[in-house]
Amino acid sequence: MSERTRDATAGVPGDCLPGLAGPDAGLPRVLACFEHAGHQDPTAAWDAFTRTWNWAAPLAAAFPVTVDGAGPVARAVPGGFALSGRWRPPTGDRTDWVAVPVPTVRRQRRTGVGEDGRDLFVLPERTLPRALPGGSGEPEHAATFELTDAFVPAGLATRAAGTALRVEDTLFLRTAVTAMALGAARRVTDALAGLAPDVPADAGPAALSPPASAAELAAVLHDERTALAAALRGLPDSGEVDSSAAEESAVTHLTRVGPMVRHVVVAAYERALPSAGHHEGQSLVHMVEGTSPILQCMRFAVETLPPLGKTTTRKAQHGDERRISG
Repeated sequence: MSERTRDATAGVPGDCLPGLAGPDAGLPRVLACFEHAGHQDPTAAWDAFTRTWNWAAPLAAAFPVTVDGAGPVARAVPGGFALSGRWRPPTGDRTDWVAVPVPTVRRQRRTGVGEDGRDLFVLPERTLPRALPGGSGEPEHAATFELTDAFVPAGLATRAAGTALRVEDTLFLRTAVTAMALGAARRVTDALAGLAPDVPADAGPAALSPPASAAELAAVLHDERTALAAALRGLPDSGEVDSSAAEESAVTHLTRVGPMVRHVVVAAYERALPSAGHHEGQSLVHMVEGTSPILQCMRFAVETLPPLGKTTTRKAQHGDERRISG
């Protein structure tokens, strides 16, 4: 076991600790650990994951700028965060995604925002305003862009203090967030199964009772998880996977699982609402809200990151692109 894995697992939910499921662990163990954590408590699993691993570290990073003694700020808003302030854009070639740090958490805490410590936010490069040049006589890199209440979904926010993941850890990231999503979806189907078995009076003739619907959706999750576990079995540790092997097996399955998990969560929620009482309905809403950041990060990691073993800029291939880590 490497020191890197031992030191970084302190924030992982307790059930993950026996297997030390970090980038140096076997991918089947990563799948089992994080699926279980997502099923036990999706919100806690996501919080622990972002405390433990800085998954945005491989991305090119903007640089925060202080103006009149004040730096950028991030406000917690429904569903995510609102960013305001100025940053210098990453140097080098343009990238599809940019990590935007907000290193003023201590100041935010005094105003009641930023209390969970998330201080690194991922934004599509195409949504950033055009950088304006600096003042007269300033070098070209002094150009800055300004954001005003730019929305970032909760699933695209993490913590710079976590152990920095590497480009080589991409398959670990994809497996971990997909596993948490599978577990969170299973938790939603469990809630559906616990509802009364009555079919609503206004339902169609082919409508299933909540427990029957839950069994159907849970079977879909089980089949996809089993297929993914088989694809991961036999691969080297996640930090050592050959890109061609991963793209031909595990990545294919991971890409397929994402849309299926989102479908299961939505279907379970829709099928539960007609039969749920007020308290049960509120519980379902909170459950789905707690699952959303995981689904958002899964979509980013599995469907939008470049192929395994490649980086988003030519500069990064030479090791001279800016990176963010704690």
